[in-house]
Formats: sequence, C-alpha cells, structure tokens
Amino acid sequence: MTKPCYQLRISSRAKHARITIKPSRQIEVVLPLGMPVREADKLVQQQQNWIKRTLARMQKQAPIMSTMPPTSIALLAIDKQIQVTYVASQKKPMIWNKALAQLSICNDQTCVSALLRDWLKMRAKEYLPDLLKNIASEMGVDYRAVSIRLQKSRWGSCSMLGNISLNAKLLLLPSEVMRYVLVHELSHLEHMNHSTVFWQYVERFEPDYRKRRRELRQLSLALPSWVHS
Repeated sequence: MTKPCYQLRISSRAKHARITIKPSRQIEVVLPLGMPVREADKLVQQQQNWIKRTLARMQKQAPIMSTMPPTSIALLAIDKQIQVTYVASQKKPMIWNKALAQLSICNDQTCVSALLRDWLKMRAKEYLPDLLKNIASEMGVDYRAVSIRLQKSRWGSCSMLGNISLNAKLLLLPSEVMRYVLVHELSHLEHMNHSTVFWQYVERFEPDYRKRRRELRQLSLALPSWVHS
C-alpha cells in the first residue's frame, strides 16, 4: 500500500504524536517538540487503514467543497442569505451593506478567503454574544465574558474563570446545532467536565443533544473551503 502524503507540524504543546485530517482532506501529522521526524512516517504507516477509512467516510458525508469563491453565504444560525460580488477595484478591500445583505470584495485571489473570514468574524461578534446571553438567561447561569475567534476545529470553550469562547463558524451552522454548542459551553459553568452529570444537565436544555452532536461532526466536514486558513 502506497504511503499517503502528509503535512508535518512540530508542536511544543503536543504531548503525543497524532494524525488529523482536515476538511480539505489534507493529512497532518503533529509531533511533540524533540520527537524524531522519522516517527511521523512510522505513525502514518501504522495508521494507513484508519486514514483510508476516514477519507472514505468524509467523502461520503461531504464531497470536497469547491475552492471557487462563493457568490452567496448562508448564515444558517440566524437565517440570513448573503450575496457576494467581486469587483476589480474599490475604495476598500471589503464593503458590507447590511441593509441589502450584500458583500462586495476586491477580486484579488490572494486575499479573498482571508477577507471572507474577517467578515464572518465581524458578523459573529455582532450576533453570537446576544444569542449566548439569551440562552444563558434561559438556563439561569452567568458567565464572565465572551470572545469570538475563528478556530480550526474547536467550536467553543469555557474557562475556569467563566469566560466563554465561541467559534465564528457557528454562524454557518443550522440554528439548532449552533444552540447545542452554546448550551454545551454554558453547561460547563455548572460542571467543568464531561461527566454523566454534565450531560444530564445539557439534556435539560437540549433534549436532542445526542442528535446535535452527530450533526455537528458531519457539518464540520461540509464547511466551505474559504473558512479554512
């Protein structure tokens, strides 16, 4: 069996060698700092069957998305459809018309994806804090602060201090899946773990959480290519 091609990354934070497969189907091997590089080849060789099965499953669930810039963006979480146009030149690289739900971007192929990600992050900062606040009120919990980031894989987090971090990509998910993520992170304010008691607490506010978790895993593979840096 031919060994798959992969990208190698050395991480000072990693404790163990691991393999991840990105939505773009790029295979990445992460090695802890100081581990011999030859261990990457060895790991890929050992995990070839897993890699093959995972790639097949990803293709079945979500065929590789087009790398062409989008002409529209569906913000499913807030039920908004955005039209995107590309122009040869304009005063600003990106012009957002909220009233018309239109986004105009300078057609420079080297930065289109970056501009789209910046725009998504700005919209997430506009909408997600209020959505989080409403659900927190419903659950009767208080958090300290909320921050919006654009992370590769983590959808959200809750710190011991009660700070909530949310991924801007949540706006691209259906509202019920987005809600599950917010309920999940807010539930950590009461239970800072993933114990049985934690999931029972999540279920109080999101009875279909098991279904939402499955949907979230599948939708993670179907995100448009431009959201990936």
